[in-house]
Amino acid sequence: MSISIIVATVLFCFYLFQYISEKEKAEKEEYQSFQELMNGEHKDEDDMKEQKCLDERTVAGLVLTTLRKIGCDPETEEHNNLNYAYFTFQGEKFTIESNDTCKFITIYDTWWHSISIYSDVEEIANLHKTINLVNQYVNCTLLYTTNKEIEEIGVHSRRTILFIKEIPEIDNYLICVLNDFFKAQRLVLTELEKCKVTEV
Repeated sequence: MSISIIVATVLFCFYLFQYISEKEKAEKEEYQSFQELMNGEHKDEDDMKEQKCLDERTVAGLVLTTLRKIGCDPETEEHNNLNYAYFTFQGEKFTIESNDTCKFITIYDTWWHSISIYSDVEEIANLHKTINLVNQYVNCTLLYTTNKEIEEIGVHSRRTILFIKEIPEIDNYLICVLNDFFKAQRLVLTELEKCKVTEV
């Protein structure tokens, strides 16, 4: 029985010593980090943001890494806990909105077609009708807004998709999604041309 007590005491002392050593090591690292911070020996804020963006463990980082893989040079902005990536793909300007707490991203293609707010009633009605029709056949959502400052009615597209690193060939996946926006544009413009032909 006395041997058991000795063994238990030795084990207890060993684990206690290990715990104290780990705690001291952690405290030293924390103190060193604090000193570096106070002495300015840390990366500036932009570098830290860039490191975060390049880290594929975050959704925003995965978005930027994937955009670069497909040949885009995105610009970024953060607002109200949302990350925005602005980029041009095949001559078209897109925006991707992401949030690191959500595995879904929303892609926007804005103002790719517009008409004057002073267009005749029939042209405006045809635009509304075409958007409603095309929304039944495309993978993105089409909508229109009125901007009174520039006196235009603009057509926009958006699509929300799952975006996680487990998706195989995620760069090709993103390209396919972006190509769907172009298909939607072509369909809208084709239908609007049909409306003009019908009116003549």
